[in-house]
Amino acid sequence: MLNIMSHKNKLTLLLTLTLAALLTSCAYVSQVFNKEHPGSDKEISVEPDRNIDELFTYDNGHLRLSYGEDIDELLGVISTRDQQIDSLYTLLDYLYFKSDSLSQELEYYSGRLTLDSGFEVPRKFVFAEREFNMNSDRMHENFKQIFNEELKAAHLFIPRSGIYFPVFDSVFTAYNLPNDLKYLAIAESRLNSVATSPVGAGGVWQFMPATAKHYKLQVDNFIDERRDIFKATDAAARYLTNSYKYFQNRGAEDWLLAMCAYNAGDGSIARVMREQQANDFFDLIMRVDETNRYVWRAAAIKLIFDNEEQLFGTKFEREPSIYETTRIEKLVLKGYYKLDDWAIAQGTVLRRVWELNPWIKLSRQQRQRYSAINNLVLPAGEYQILLPIESQKNEAKVAEIEKRFLTQSSDYFASHTVQKGETLSSIARRYNTSVTNIKNLNNLRSDMIYPGQKLQLMGSATSSASAGSRTYTVKKGDTIDLIARRFNVTTAQLISRNNLKQVTRNGKRIVIIHPGQRITY
Repeated sequence: MLNIMSHKNKLTLLLTLTLAALLTSCAYVSQVFNKEHPGSDKEISVEPDRNIDELFTYDNGHLRLSYGEDIDELLGVISTRDQQIDSLYTLLDYLYFKSDSLSQELEYYSGRLTLDSGFEVPRKFVFAEREFNMNSDRMHENFKQIFNEELKAAHLFIPRSGIYFPVFDSVFTAYNLPNDLKYLAIAESRLNSVATSPVGAGGVWQFMPATAKHYKLQVDNFIDERRDIFKATDAAARYLTNSYKYFQNRGAEDWLLAMCAYNAGDGSIARVMREQQANDFFDLIMRVDETNRYVWRAAAIKLIFDNEEQLFGTKFEREPSIYETTRIEKLVLKGYYKLDDWAIAQGTVLRRVWELNPWIKLSRQQRQRYSAINNLVLPAGEYQILLPIESQKNEAKVAEIEKRFLTQSSDYFASHTVQKGETLSSIARRYNTSVTNIKNLNNLRSDMIYPGQKLQLMGSATSSASAGSRTYTVKKGDTIDLIARRFNVTTAQLISRNNLKQVTRNGKRIVIIHPGQRITY
């Protein structure tokens, strides 16, 4: 029986790290500002027991921080850190994933799964067309440790292999790749299609965003093709083929080196080969231990599959192949469209489409005063959508909807024309979105915008901030009451339409506005 105490310790540690990350995010605002002002005597901190009102003063009709800086400066600093906040959420997602995996692992091994204690890890076997010959006791002991670690997760990845291995086998055969390379996917992600690493790699094949872009995998606000098992597997096959040819041209015909490059990059492996004057995997010490260990992990996983029945006394039941449980529908869109009606016409429901196609993101359409709305939206392009194999489509209705999809459309978005004095930060606040989302939707590489520029924003075309609304630019000395009387509206209307924040100061409610801010009335 495996010792489960170590699993409990790991689970406790990861849950602790998750909590620590959440607590860290609470202090993030003050850290960001202090970093932007190194050595400043105006550093700020937000303490749990401190009255938030103490941070502000009300001066000449607009709100300032208590030490005299305009609040818009702080808001600007925070907005420029959207990407770092996104990274924190990615890390939290990863920690939740690891915590869940360890919980399942603990639960499984608590069921008293027994392994064959007499199984001897062989010193010789063949993997990826190379013979592994471990005459060295040090090498053999290291491999046994890796082998035993991979055994702990076998109850997860062996059943999942039934879903994906038929896809891997088909693609790798087409590219004439060694079949053993498919075990890389297990070393990468345990065959979890929504796995995300702390550094941002995603999907079963764990592509980084830049590498995904190089291999024509689209990653944006609406889709992440790193999680499309067909496209990602094809991209992985092309990556491995290119790496093999790269080293072949340098006199090293070795799939193990191509696997190392999948983890560390061709250039990194080539540099190690130059420095150590060797071109064989078994003659090299990799610069990063993870790269070397990565190949041995894949080899250990293959050995577990080959000896599954002897190790566990039985074979795990495989989950049915993706080819057995789904059918593929091709879809062509000329604009941005929701999939609600199309899913129903295909004889299924929207949630099933989302579950079977993890590369389609939920598009969260922000509203100013309420929780975001979840939509399933695809941008213009050609797609292969997986649907439940038992679903029966309404041919006439599908044809009608797909004909409409061939019309160019961006009705899902609100359109905004940049006005003088506006910044991405002020526009993001006005539409209750983020600077990162605006930049992604409009392919902006910097925060620079100019008057008259058209921007697309995820929002309702009928929102109070949409085109056609009348706006007023706040001037020094303005108050919300003065603006309301000037345009014959109530202060409550202005607060609601512009999602204005209020604070209590000396027993009075103060509406926060500042010069340069655009107010919709």
